[in-house]
Amino acid sequence: MSEERFCAEALEVRRFEANINGHQVVAGVQPRCGATLTSLKVDGQEYVYYDEALLRGPEEMFTGCFIMFPTPCRIPEGTYEFQGRTIRQNKAGRLIIIHGLVRDEAFEPELKGDEMRCRLEITPGHPAYEGFPFPGELSVTMKLVERGLHYSFCFENRGDSPAPVGFGLHPFWRVPGRREDVYVRVPCERTLLMENLIPTGVAEPVEGTQLDLREGRCLEGMDVDNVFIDRIGDEPATVEYRDLGKRMTLRADEVFSHQICYAPPDKPFVCVENLTCAPNAVNLQWAPPEVSGFRVVGPGESLSGTTRFIVEDLS
Repeated sequence: MSEERFCAEALEVRRFEANINGHQVVAGVQPRCGATLTSLKVDGQEYVYYDEALLRGPEEMFTGCFIMFPTPCRIPEGTYEFQGRTIRQNKAGRLIIIHGLVRDEAFEPELKGDEMRCRLEITPGHPAYEGFPFPGELSVTMKLVERGLHYSFCFENRGDSPAPVGFGLHPFWRVPGRREDVYVRVPCERTLLMENLIPTGVAEPVEGTQLDLREGRCLEGMDVDNVFIDRIGDEPATVEYRDLGKRMTLRADEVFSHQICYAPPDKPFVCVENLTCAPNAVNLQWAPPEVSGFRVVGPGESLSGTTRFIVEDLS
């Protein structure tokens, strides 16, 4: 991706804020660059890690909280079979094998007070349609609430054939101080077995392994990039900042059946992600549905869900 792709207009951040029950909440969004959430401040503390220099760098690393649609994470060779069709995930002649097709697309924003809605129509001729030939509208809504943000998405299938659809959010959460002061909890019972970061279609219990994050684990010494399933009730994932006395809680609807924890060592961030399916779900259609999370949205139907990023005080 050339530097010209990420011009000042594309990277412009629109900010909105609210004071709710004495708590100041401020958010920043890049509507013309994937509707990426670049900032979430609660009472003056920034929780989202965003670095424009990484986006413009040779590896084009997106930060902030970006959208993965219609294929979260990786697809080997960018190709899959669906209802007798071979679909190559191309965009502008370029094969896309990671993080979907919309993270650099221009959404149409609508800001009303403490709420921003961003819409993207995928129709013939749109860049994403080449690799996702299913007409529809993807919309996301970000609403400020007390001490955080409600984030909802909806994909409406406006075509005449079923569409394979996955959606994921990839937030980078700041590590503002020492890693030993930050703890991550992912309340899931099983993890997916992986080969080269691609799920094999098999899951195993986390109990007794280094991937057991059900009770929380310190980031210091952690090196994790794994997918988790079988959420424990409605318990949220959390990022706990013990030096700040704060906890970011990540609540999600049942449609978000999969979670990822990406905690590379010695980085100023940790990613805890909610997804509606596993990475490479389109090539795991044979696997148990609770493992793949593979979903099909019929003509005239939709897929939707909500996540909530709320800051709490540690007791």
